[in-house]
Amino acid sequence: MSFDDILLNIISRLDGERYKHAAFHLMKGKRSGQTLQDTEYYRLHPFFGMLPSLHSNDFDLAYRRLLSSGLIAEEEDKTVFLTTAGKTRAASIGPVRLNGWVYRGMEQLFFARLALTVQTVSHLSAGDRTFMPVTTDPVVQREVRHLFATILRGRTPEDIALEVRNGLEATGLGDDRLSRFVSRLTGKGMSGLTWRQLSELTSMPEMDLKVEWVETLHIWLDGIAERPTPLLSALSQGVRAESPLTGSAKKTEELYRAGLSMEEISQQRNLKMSTIEDHFVEIAINDQKFPLHKFTETENVEAVRNEAGRLATRKLSVLKRSFPGLSYFQLRLILARLGKEDGDDGHDNAGKSEQPAQTGHRI
Repeated sequence: MSFDDILLNIISRLDGERYKHAAFHLMKGKRSGQTLQDTEYYRLHPFFGMLPSLHSNDFDLAYRRLLSSGLIAEEEDKTVFLTTAGKTRAASIGPVRLNGWVYRGMEQLFFARLALTVQTVSHLSAGDRTFMPVTTDPVVQREVRHLFATILRGRTPEDIALEVRNGLEATGLGDDRLSRFVSRLTGKGMSGLTWRQLSELTSMPEMDLKVEWVETLHIWLDGIAERPTPLLSALSQGVRAESPLTGSAKKTEELYRAGLSMEEISQQRNLKMSTIEDHFVEIAINDQKFPLHKFTETENVEAVRNEAGRLATRKLSVLKRSFPGLSYFQLRLILARLGKEDGDDGHDNAGKSEQPAQTGHRI
């Protein structure tokens, strides 16, 4: 799937409800309350944090291509929507196999470990114990050294290569795609290709190659979780965290469970109330038992549900006009719960998040 198709897919779900930067923040995995809400409201889990290092220039180029091709258009207030041609095109896009909400950029840590392991095996099998490692990250280097001292101890290079090869082939992806994937790896006498080199070799745009690479990693990691093997399981350790909350929201939740009010949490953590509100919305999104009744009356929830359905919108500014007596925070909490209760929209079967987007090990 091309980068342009990914962007069109996202816009099709946000259709007429958000500005273009909502898609940009989503793909980068911005941990703001708005982006997390959008992910839940519009079932955007596959795309969250899929490209943590996405540059605004690359995003804007793709956005302008969709505009110039007549697939999307902007309202007077700059919200973006699909044209008739865009809807036809979006309907023809194949299934999304990204799982960004689960990995949120941490698939790059898996690849960094894999790349250093492959490079080390290649050099050691050639009798070369001195080489420039492909990653300078001391944590990754320490982890890979530990692997060679434990689960890889006594294993032959052929055995290690076979486990990696079998794992990749088990994804069911085509040979050409897997060949592009492994061309990013470095071995003795062979450097991994840069994105530009791979683009020139394959005639594929760099952004399309990056999307394919991330999706391949997600598919592979999903397979490793279902069919674990010693090395691949070790390399993928920690790419899925236990908590669906970001670290700061989790701390806020702990204090709230301990009996502190929002105001007390704000004072104790020295955070703005708007930040604490963001945390509470995030908690409401992820906790089926969130006590919404403590923040607004039950009849308000039903009223907002009905009005959102009648107007076919979840835009806060529109709903606020219908409910001037409710605060934006109350509306956000209600929408957070409605998004959770609506369940999957049938687009795909992405997993739930367990880790915030990271900026290390960049694409």
